[in-house]
Amino acid sequence: MFELIKNSYDACAGLCIVEFNFQNGKLISLAIEDDGFGMNKDVIEKVWLVVGTDSKKKKLEPNQCNRIPLGEKGIGRLSIHKLGSKIQLVSKTKQNEEIELFIDWNKLYEAKAIKDFTIDLIENTKPKTFLNSTGTKIIIKDLKTDWDRRQLREVYRNITSLNSPFSDGNDTFRVLVKSNTNVFEGLPDFEDIKNNALYFGHCKMRGGEIVEFKYEFKPWSTLDRIDSGRKIELKDLLAEDKIIKKWNSETRKFIDIDLNESEVGTIEFDIVIFDTDAQIFSYVNTEKAALKTYLRENGGVRVYRDGVRVYNYGERDNDWLGIDLKRVHRVGGNVSNNIVIGSVKIKRDSSTGLIEKTNREGFIENEHYFDFVEAVNYALSLIVRERNTDKTILTNLYKKHRSIEPVLSDLNEVMAIVENKVDNKEIKNEILKYLYRINDQYKEVKEVLIKSANAGLNLGIVIHELEKLIAELTGCIERNDKDKAIRISLSLEKIIRGYSAMLKKSDIRLNKLSEIVSIALDNYEFRFLDHSINIITNKNSTSLEAYLAKAESISVLTNLLDNSIFWLSYARKTDKYISVYITDQIKGYNSIIVSDNGPGFNLPLDVAIEPFQTGKPHNIGSGLGLHVAKEMMIAMKGKLLLISDENEIDFPTPVRDNKVTKAIVALCFPK
Repeated sequence: MFELIKNSYDACAGLCIVEFNFQNGKLISLAIEDDGFGMNKDVIEKVWLVVGTDSKKKKLEPNQCNRIPLGEKGIGRLSIHKLGSKIQLVSKTKQNEEIELFIDWNKLYEAKAIKDFTIDLIENTKPKTFLNSTGTKIIIKDLKTDWDRRQLREVYRNITSLNSPFSDGNDTFRVLVKSNTNVFEGLPDFEDIKNNALYFGHCKMRGGEIVEFKYEFKPWSTLDRIDSGRKIELKDLLAEDKIIKKWNSETRKFIDIDLNESEVGTIEFDIVIFDTDAQIFSYVNTEKAALKTYLRENGGVRVYRDGVRVYNYGERDNDWLGIDLKRVHRVGGNVSNNIVIGSVKIKRDSSTGLIEKTNREGFIENEHYFDFVEAVNYALSLIVRERNTDKTILTNLYKKHRSIEPVLSDLNEVMAIVENKVDNKEIKNEILKYLYRINDQYKEVKEVLIKSANAGLNLGIVIHELEKLIAELTGCIERNDKDKAIRISLSLEKIIRGYSAMLKKSDIRLNKLSEIVSIALDNYEFRFLDHSINIITNKNSTSLEAYLAKAESISVLTNLLDNSIFWLSYARKTDKYISVYITDQIKGYNSIIVSDNGPGFNLPLDVAIEPFQTGKPHNIGSGLGLHVAKEMMIAMKGKLLLISDENEIDFPTPVRDNKVTKAIVALCFPK
């Protein structure tokens, strides 16, 4: 049926009506009618009745209604004959008589020779169907399949999805489904469904940049703990965010995408994101089971080319953007296909690099297609980043346990119940003994996992740097460059020694902060050179000490330096600076304050320290760095501060002069 509807589009129709006719509860015929330019007798005989004509392929340029034909292979019309045995076609052009065609495939089985199988083609001097208009109507009877109610509703869903749900009302082609029964009644409408979403995104990409961007958080009136919604527009994005890019996991660098060079053309992306988490979903003002069913059946991101859907993107078994796969690879911070409804619009004349497969199931997966996918994923990541901010705030307002430690909170609750409800002292003490033991074991396991997580966050970077140094060392040896080989060998030894210091078990004791800073900076000396980053530090002119665990402190500081390196490189700064400033300005603590001259925080500070939150495009990284750093500082009786006002700290003159006062993070250790 999709192929027949595409023929209507190619015929410059403004409206295509698909009608299901029932008799005694059984589907007896289908009709597809459009108001296009129709066909005359010559076209029906030489094109429509001939398999594999390339009449459209020769015309990959706008026709009289400025559309480029969707059909190319000349076989789409064969789909009619899969549906039923009796075909009636009526068509009328502006200049010619109405033509009526009858095909009854049952007669073929009765024919003794092929010449006995005839097709009736007549001209109606007085139009029967198109009295004052042009168009084509196809009626299919003697259907080859018995359609049950579930199949009918699935077909309805597929046909109505041919038009983008984000249509602005100016589309020149619409598909309408009708029936002489109520079989389609009660099916939810997208306009009603989208009012139950919370997060809305729009992004338009042209060439190598984003030219339109809008994100909006629209809380329901029932969510009365939150004051208002939030909007983000193009002007609110970082300049670097506006450049379309993909992430190369091997080189750990972004690569720019130019949609014109990729022959993809302008992309327009719209999406609504729902929240089905129990503590939020309970406030939705609609029938919850029906909403979840609709999302399960219609969730995903579809593709529309010249306003007509490209199958099978957005179907339940086609995760073409890897949305669900990302949730498997990375816990938290991602969406899933069953909570989003999205559309991607492209133009056929400017997306010549995207070639449809012969079986009509998407595009051939060439380099143009992969750039197309990466560009859409990039836009999605920016919208999801903003959604994550609002979702975190919303969840914190409505989650049942406000405690930062959910497990300990539950244990304390159980302990209180035992204390109050269990009268038998012996039984009470026995139960509490096990609960206290669980409490202690949980704390021990958590401490080990946090330390392991922090080491793991840095491990990938260290391995990457070691690989680069070893490759360079191999080159030096092959060139017999002994001096440089010695320098690289010393760098390798320093990195391994520094990383070993992060992994060694250490107790909290009085340590010089300058020693912690020196080891962390030595660990990344090669990276600083590689990225042309200047370091400003007072480590050689201070003797401040603090109580800390040496290994953990080095690991946390290294994590912060890695963040600064990423954002300085991302912002494509020419003069890159990182400041590592040791100070006693924060009352009650001696601190190491890390800052840079990059773009600064792009997440609210209270959200940035939550687990699985990242401001990085494509949602790369674990989103755990600052959260783990905060937990480790708490474990050392210190604290991690994110400072938004640079005037809170009296920075040295070189830091002020070079404006190294962005993304300020203070590691505060007890004196």
